[in-house]
Amino acid sequence: MKNGLRLLLLLAFYGPWFGVFTWPLAATFSAAFPVVPGSDSYVFIWNVWHFREAVLSGHNPYVTDWLFYPRHTGLLLHSYAPIMGLLSLVLGNAMLAINVVLLLSYALSGAGAYLLARRWVASPVLCLLAGFIFAYSPYKLQRLPEHYTLVLTATVPFYVLLFLRAFTFREGPRMPLVRSWRAVVGCLVLGIFTLFCDYYVLFGLLYFSLFYALWFWFRMGQVRWRGHRAWLALAVILLGSSLFIRKLRLLRFDENSGLWWGGDVASYFVPPPTSRLLYGPWAAKLTHDPAVFLSPGSIENTLFIGFALPLLAMVLWALRLFRWRPVSQRFADEQGRPLAWVLVGFLVLTVPTLRIHGYEELNMPTAVLHFVPFFNNIRCPTRWVMMIGLLLPIVTLSALEAAWRGRLRVSIQLAMSVLLAAVVLAEYWPQPYVLASAATIPPVFREVARLPGTTLIPIPLGIIDGFRQVGRMESEQMFYQTLHHKKLPIGYLSRLPPAYFASLDQQPVLHALLSVQTRPDSVQPAPPTAEQMEAFFRVYKPAAFVISPAYCKQPVHAYLRQLLLPYGYQERMVGDYALLVPPAQ
Repeated sequence: MKNGLRLLLLLAFYGPWFGVFTWPLAATFSAAFPVVPGSDSYVFIWNVWHFREAVLSGHNPYVTDWLFYPRHTGLLLHSYAPIMGLLSLVLGNAMLAINVVLLLSYALSGAGAYLLARRWVASPVLCLLAGFIFAYSPYKLQRLPEHYTLVLTATVPFYVLLFLRAFTFREGPRMPLVRSWRAVVGCLVLGIFTLFCDYYVLFGLLYFSLFYALWFWFRMGQVRWRGHRAWLALAVILLGSSLFIRKLRLLRFDENSGLWWGGDVASYFVPPPTSRLLYGPWAAKLTHDPAVFLSPGSIENTLFIGFALPLLAMVLWALRLFRWRPVSQRFADEQGRPLAWVLVGFLVLTVPTLRIHGYEELNMPTAVLHFVPFFNNIRCPTRWVMMIGLLLPIVTLSALEAAWRGRLRVSIQLAMSVLLAAVVLAEYWPQPYVLASAATIPPVFREVARLPGTTLIPIPLGIIDGFRQVGRMESEQMFYQTLHHKKLPIGYLSRLPPAYFASLDQQPVLHALLSVQTRPDSVQPAPPTAEQMEAFFRVYKPAAFVISPAYCKQPVHAYLRQLLLPYGYQERMVGDYALLVPPAQ
């Protein structure tokens, strides 16, 4: 009862921050959801809608023909987040399901991090701050309206708590002893639940477990860092691994672009565009500098976790280096001591080539993971800042308590804790989010919803996954489909078979339209034959063709009109969109 009440109180503290940061979402909680226009946000509302649509119609929710019609496409490798889909079956509302899952994830992330921090941090205020940093880090606030699955981190701190309760590790390459089978089962349950949320978060749990075990297997607790031998051994390991990985790169071993997506140390000091108070012209200039970042302006560059926390961590580390402060409670605890090592492991994961302001300095040992099949599907290493947001506050705030223990009055400690929390809050405070709702769907798609037919053919045409793109796919089309319920020959999923990218070219009508769309200044292809047009109409049964505003009055618009008008199609403008419908409609 006591634990349950404490959890409810923590949820009551962390939950409202979600409402504050996303306002006015709370006022339209069941009718809107946060988005970044033109981004992946619209894929996730489609995920939830499709899951519910498939289950209620008696179909497999992991197969679809709503996209890439008439193909049937598997969704097992797609970032599907079935947790949201399952909740939508209960709530009957896709937008409400998304918002409830996001709210619970942020609140539970904070509550779990608080409970984990309490093991080594005595001050409730500092524990609340540790939970806030993990729940509402700039990484997660930037991802909130764009990559919903990557912010579903609620299981992480609870997994760590159970992991520490489940096992006793012994130094040397030995298997751990099981302290609690109940905790082991809890770890497995949380792992399976996390699998249904996001595979990056799941790998975060796996890497935490691996790094934690390696501390004992490598006997890191016996290393004497004040002697020169340890540093010499470290230098040999770093140089040897760097040369080995360089050789792999020269031999062109496949690393799935993981090193290309690796972070730059400068990213830790650059606020993201979602920071209301810190992001300014200097940050924008650096973020979009191609001399620094291989993907200028990309969300994958974000490693910022504030200025105050890293600065405080470095000062406290220096104090300990010169023995000007005692060891922290975390360091004194046998189970807590490996956390700094695990933290360093995730820090190294984010910068596999130790890129500093655009210059690659060293291939780090963890870069070898990007050459291992299956593991190299985790190809955006900057996302491990998620785990840094959990571990860095615990390590730092525990050290802070050790530094001022016996030196400052309790009232001064409390005042400084509140001041630190205020600084972090200011650093993290986000820009207002854009909200999408049924009211933001252009009216032309309401017209399409009333038309008979199987498909909608939108212009532009495009197919995209996490690796490749053909044409241009407007991700909003997946949101619009939840209203008009017409199948699309295009689509955007996390992973697609290579053959899919040729599917538009294999259909003569779509091939012709795609050619004019992508190469408007070249010679237009010959129109499809009458037989090809009839075959197209027979297979796709189009309810309508819709041309987006950017493509109206462009060569592809004129070409499409030339194709369809002989078949009696009628054209009219609905808002800024061109709508072409068959004659019977």
